[in-house]
Amino acid sequence: MSFNEVVFRVICSFFVLFILTRLMGKKEISQLDVFTFITAITIGNVAASITTSKTLDIEDGIIGLVGWAVLTIIMGYLSLKSKSLRRMILGEPIILIRQGKIMENALKKARLDTEQFQGMLRNENIYSLKDVEYAIFEIDGSLSIMKTKDVKTKKNKTWKKTLLFPTSTAVVSDGEVNEDALSNLNLDKKWLIAQLERVGIKSISDVFFVEVQTDGSLYIDYREDHFNEEEN
Repeated sequence: MSFNEVVFRVICSFFVLFILTRLMGKKEISQLDVFTFITAITIGNVAASITTSKTLDIEDGIIGLVGWAVLTIIMGYLSLKSKSLRRMILGEPIILIRQGKIMENALKKARLDTEQFQGMLRNENIYSLKDVEYAIFEIDGSLSIMKTKDVKTKKNKTWKKTLLFPTSTAVVSDGEVNEDALSNLNLDKKWLIAQLERVGIKSISDVFFVEVQTDGSLYIDYREDHFNEEEN
């Protein structure tokens, strides 16, 4: 390609892309859903090809750009008009913790394990699942959290807990005992079984997640959590 042709291609692709992005609307990068994110990458690649590819005619490239943008606009319009179509295209928020209980099936649906989930919570400065009342996995991949009350008071007096451990530690994840985590706390599986039996749990297989709190108490999430249909 000659220098003049390259300049012409750059100018054309720039202004076509600028006009299309204005027509398609704008969102923060962190708010892009998966469909829009993939579309944005594809349109960007087509625009780059228009500028650099010797084998791609500029007319074909612009048609490709406009075609992707028009289809994206149409899908966006249809998703606004149809709730079922919007769910099919974008998905829907998934409740991962409800009333302080982990929803195991919801984690599977979101394709997350407990370690990944804990990492997302730590990014929100939450280091114990006990501090979470509700956690919702949004369609853009972010996590919305409603915390439990951070401070418990009685007659205007704050109750302070004695710290036995430096941080809350998961000792059962996805129904499996983490013996290394127990060992790091100078505890063992026998201690865990005894603590579970004290609260009426006869088998570790009955729990999905167990976390030792800094004061030595346990946060326990059962393998089966039941809620009224009206709360779903």
